[in-house]
Amino acid sequence: MTGRAPVSFAFFVFGVTVGGLIPRIPALKDHLRLTDGQVGVALLGISLGGIVGSLLSRLLIRHHAATGVRAGILILCVAGVGPALAGSLGALVAVLFVIGFLWGFVDVLENGFGARLEHTYGRPLINRFHGFWSLGAFVGSLIAGAAALVGVPPLAQFTATGLVIAASSLWVLRGLGGLAAVSETPSFGGVVLTSTLAALSGMSFAGVIAEGGTSDWSALFLRELSHASPGVAAIGFSGFSIAAVLVRFRADRLTARTNPQTVLRLGASLAAGGLLLAIALPSLPVAIIGFTIVGMGTAVLLPLMFAAGANLSRSGGALAVVMASTYAGTIAGPPLIGAAADHVGLRFAMFIPLVAALTVLLMGGIVGFPAMGKPVGRG
Repeated sequence: MTGRAPVSFAFFVFGVTVGGLIPRIPALKDHLRLTDGQVGVALLGISLGGIVGSLLSRLLIRHHAATGVRAGILILCVAGVGPALAGSLGALVAVLFVIGFLWGFVDVLENGFGARLEHTYGRPLINRFHGFWSLGAFVGSLIAGAAALVGVPPLAQFTATGLVIAASSLWVLRGLGGLAAVSETPSFGGVVLTSTLAALSGMSFAGVIAEGGTSDWSALFLRELSHASPGVAAIGFSGFSIAAVLVRFRADRLTARTNPQTVLRLGASLAAGGLLLAIALPSLPVAIIGFTIVGMGTAVLLPLMFAAGANLSRSGGALAVVMASTYAGTIAGPPLIGAAADHVGLRFAMFIPLVAALTVLLMGGIVGFPAMGKPVGRG
């Protein structure tokens, strides 16, 4: 079992940092007196940082991934207090860029470990690792919700969380040792843009808009349209996160009993239905139920797409294309939804992730998924 526990822990604490930040966006918005569109611009900083961090992580993934994960998480604990110290929109964008850089950096290395361990154990593990990420996001959102409910300022919450994560990481992540993150050097060469790869890239672009659009904006939606208190509004993200936890820990079994296409289309259907419910009936507790259903649906989308991309080639080139498309979606989603919210209101802006979920549903019915563990090319 060597390696599984520290990799699971790394996914978990990564999730805690995400779950602890997103529900406090309303407090940061109020503190800086931002519009919905400006919030979208601020969230764009996370996406841009994530792209740069993920690309630079490739410099370490072959020989120094364990060091990169340990250092990345420790630096994240320090940078994580930055949003609470930002005094302007520009400062908030800058510090969120740094946080996004560290998220992208650690994310690629952790997924590299997950893929390598799947080869080592000869069975799928990546959904379970992503389940630990979702569990961490849920715990982080509970901390954020409780802090908002009792009036704890973001700075105190971010500082305390960072100290706990740093102290525990120094001990647990020693277990990574010299574990390699990849079985062969990743490459972008020799990738053939087949119809399957093009479809997977488009679906990953849409899938992350459906998932991120809901998770990023659920707290503001509940506060502004459902008239929820800050603490109750954070429960919307908590419901989204716990649904993802439960589904991801069971997703591998469900896929084995059916097939990836069936699970993908079921997830997209649930996501679309949950969004439609929240938009049509934004009152409490219906909207929270809607966001929880979205969390159940979107939980399986990106892991299945990443797995399909990995199975398209042995070198990882196809997976790199799919993941690049996903990061492009994180760039497009926040400002698009934020700009739409400024012009037509947040309620109607949420039709954007709804359309994205429907796109995945429709495209999922025509894409042929390669068999797990049986790459079909050398790209």
